[in-house]
Amino acid sequence: MIKEKSVTKRTLTFIFLILMVLFVYALDLKKSEDYYLSYFETSSSFGSYVRELIKNDLPIYRFLKIHMVGSSEKTETTKKTGDYLLSIKPFDGTNSDEERLARAIYLAYWEAKLNHRKMDVEIVKNSPIFNEFFSEYQFRVSDAFRNYAQDLVAYLFGLDVPGLPSELVPEEIKNLKKNLINNYSYEPVYNGEEKEAISILLSKSEVVKGLQEIIIDAQKSTNDFEPETLIMRTSATVFRSAFSYIAGLKNEIAQKFVDITPKERNFAWIRWLVYLVLFAVGYFVLKNMSLVFALFLASETVYIGSFMDIQSLVDGKIYGIVFAIAVIFSVIYFFTRKKYLYSLISLLTIIALFLPSFGTPDLVMKNSFSNSPFYSALVDDIINDQLGKLKINAKDYNTLTNESIQAFSNLISELEEDGNVSEECFEPEKFDKRIEYVSNLLSKHKDKKKEIDDFVYFEKSRMKKVEKIKLSTQKLLVKMASVSSENFKNDLISFVNSNFSENTAKEFSEKINSTKEISVVPLPGYKIQNYLAATILLALSLFLVALNFKEAFIPLIGSIAVSVLSLLKNQILFVQVGVPSITIYISWTIPYVLILSLVFGFIWFNSTNTFRRREKV
Repeated sequence: MIKEKSVTKRTLTFIFLILMVLFVYALDLKKSEDYYLSYFETSSSFGSYVRELIKNDLPIYRFLKIHMVGSSEKTETTKKTGDYLLSIKPFDGTNSDEERLARAIYLAYWEAKLNHRKMDVEIVKNSPIFNEFFSEYQFRVSDAFRNYAQDLVAYLFGLDVPGLPSELVPEEIKNLKKNLINNYSYEPVYNGEEKEAISILLSKSEVVKGLQEIIIDAQKSTNDFEPETLIMRTSATVFRSAFSYIAGLKNEIAQKFVDITPKERNFAWIRWLVYLVLFAVGYFVLKNMSLVFALFLASETVYIGSFMDIQSLVDGKIYGIVFAIAVIFSVIYFFTRKKYLYSLISLLTIIALFLPSFGTPDLVMKNSFSNSPFYSALVDDIINDQLGKLKINAKDYNTLTNESIQAFSNLISELEEDGNVSEECFEPEKFDKRIEYVSNLLSKHKDKKKEIDDFVYFEKSRMKKVEKIKLSTQKLLVKMASVSSENFKNDLISFVNSNFSENTAKEFSEKINSTKEISVVPLPGYKIQNYLAATILLALSLFLVALNFKEAFIPLIGSIAVSVLSLLKNQILFVQVGVPSITIYISWTIPYVLILSLVFGFIWFNSTNTFRRREKV
């Protein structure tokens, strides 16, 4: 702001600004980078805290959410890993923006890692945690650059601006300075804030070039405006010209952190190069592909059984497609060839993926889970979400009951029967009482037969809908309560007390309290990694038998071996893509795939010529 002031006042203002510089806060990117790198060290308390939550609590939270209400989410935007990580609230307890930025980038790194994606600028830019930080930071940079632009313009027009750092005046525009404004005292407004961000902006030739053009053009209009107006108009133009570049700082900052992020290598893809070499040798040198194909099958069998990562985009697509093609082809092929037993085994291989095959006590919610930040996320998803099943049911319930009472009140007012109505008729769920009362009015108000019949008809419809909602809500609550901790049950009871009528809330609360916690959670086969791997190998073996490849015994043996491993007490549970798998204790197992593999192996080996030749010998 430009004002004519006394020299004394100007001096006091200048001293005040100097003191402000001592306390002004500007983001130090180097310091933030140091914080970021420290989180990768085992000694980092924040890094250890995040790793522990992601490893243990995140998969439990997502499993319980999916188990209770399913994986689909009725939200404006589909939730992703970054949205889950917001629950950690990484900015709580931070003392500086350097820490806030470092933590935001660290969780963006985990978002990339959990989705098996390369840590790149796009991952960081799309991270909700980073965007939460940057939206606030961008406002500060904008304010700082606006003040800087005003001081710079004043300086280039010949005014004395002692607080303007010389390093923030690009060499290319220093020679544009002209003494065009005289006899005005200028009060500097820039006090050194966000100096590093402004330096980044000024390092761009486009920004400097645009600034030069604006200054040269403005200097031609010196006589057209008052000094104050001239400086304010010019500085506003400078700010607007650089605004898009201020938003582009997101790329600059993201790139700095991507460049210093520790790189992780995955060499699993190298095996495909080895396979190409082997096939080339087999085809061109050995002139025999049988041995090479057997080695390829053996290698992939070991990989699927031991190293396959179903969450990997590559592994997930390759083996998902392989399984689908193999098992569907086998079902159809064997059926058309009238090999009905093989076709049945192929069909059962698909079904076996979805049958309850394992039971674990580890996925029943513990009271200790209430201390996790992901507990609040679970409560928000299940109870507080306006588009969640419970909230929608409660909303529909209240809409119907209120509509019923309102329609009843309107009708009896029209019939002038207010004074004779029992209070019970105005209770939310006394549909039958309202229907009975109105039906009895027909003999008294024959001229209102249509209105009375309409009310009874629609009231019966509302009553049925409410009963359906209550039944649906009760089933949901029972399912939730069966795996809930006491704390979560209390939260469910608080919800029903706040959203349903007294009688219904009491009914629901009693149902929640009487629901016994299940001792184990049943799991379908595809959730367990060993079981899934064994199923893929069995499907591959069936496919190869259908194609009449004798090497089909390799994945079959692999399927049997991995099926046996699935009988072990500790198994890896797949929760969902973007969420880490978790090792759980298995209390019971039904080895469907092991049985199918043994049955198929016995039938197939018994039907081959190998055994028949031995009998002849």
